[in-house]
Amino acid sequence: MRIATTAEKRSVVRDLFDAEDKFHSFSTYFKIYDSLTTPQYTTVQIYPTALKSHDDIRRLALELRANPQTTREEFKAKVLVQNFTDPDTFIDQERIINIAVQLTLMIDCSDKDRHCEGYEVGGFRPVRWDNSERFTDFVRKVFPTDVHDQGKVRTAIKEKNSLKCWKLKKRAHVKFLPTDNLAEHLLYDPQDGVVRIFRQTAFLKAHLRLSANMPLNCGITESLQMGTLPPQLVLETLHSLQCILFPQVDEKSFRFLEKIVHTSNPSFDPDFLLYEGCARPVPENFEYYYWGNRLAKLHYVVTHPRPSHLISQWIQRHASERHALFVAILSLVLSAFFGFLSVVLGFFQVWLAYQSWKVQSGPAPEA
Repeated sequence: MRIATTAEKRSVVRDLFDAEDKFHSFSTYFKIYDSLTTPQYTTVQIYPTALKSHDDIRRLALELRANPQTTREEFKAKVLVQNFTDPDTFIDQERIINIAVQLTLMIDCSDKDRHCEGYEVGGFRPVRWDNSERFTDFVRKVFPTDVHDQGKVRTAIKEKNSLKCWKLKKRAHVKFLPTDNLAEHLLYDPQDGVVRIFRQTAFLKAHLRLSANMPLNCGITESLQMGTLPPQLVLETLHSLQCILFPQVDEKSFRFLEKIVHTSNPSFDPDFLLYEGCARPVPENFEYYYWGNRLAKLHYVVTHPRPSHLISQWIQRHASERHALFVAILSLVLSAFFGFLSVVLGFFQVWLAYQSWKVQSGPAPEA
């Protein structure tokens, strides 16, 4: 499919985000839009694709937003033609649904299919939208709220000054990688020392404006029915970017942000640099329910930084509880062994002393 025109892109921003007046801020959003709808590398299309125009994308996105309680099977039956026998057409339709979900909510609902079974990074496992699963249940699965240690989370927020981007870089050797999958926000990969940052700030601001009149604790089902992500989730994400990792009031953090916006590849959103204030005030003693564990993990990383040289990193990687128990048992065995040797050596020294005494006190000389 051809690249969308400016008019078509304006229609997307208007219909999905009610933000046509902010169209200029969506340049990074349309990078992912173009990559999904007009792949760089294409093969010869020998079967008719279900995605014929950019109006089709908007139609699917609006239908999904209007009926978030639908299952994947029901959604596909309603928006796509089903009388086909070609397996390639089935694959094409699955891809189109994935595109509609990602462009609507910035969630990759086929991420699991691209990884091997059991794949995990930083405690995160990709999920997919199953055929018989309601869309609201899938989103709830992507953004769980019942697995957080609020004590550690409150400590991390209280000590948020330690989580500034340049401090993470300097003290914990953390690198920042932009992602278009909201489910990966603040995800830390200890293997590579990389933290993934959701880069679509114009998207976040648009959703925050859409939900400005909704209660902050509005749930996933109610929020999706209003065409937006939960306000708490959106506010946490934007707050983590603008008030914790890259606070504008900190000159060093802002210079760090400018550098990665202009030099990173893939690039961060230039809208990152626009601190326009939130569409809704951040409550006093604001708590994290969606990104709490990941924030606490980053706080642990910066307060317990991994060594910078390879030998110390190897020692730290192998310093798990299992290895610590093994070392303790080994130490006990070695202590007993060397204790036994010392006893044997003691007896040997006594024996040598006795033999020396016998030699020295030999028979008395004759008269």
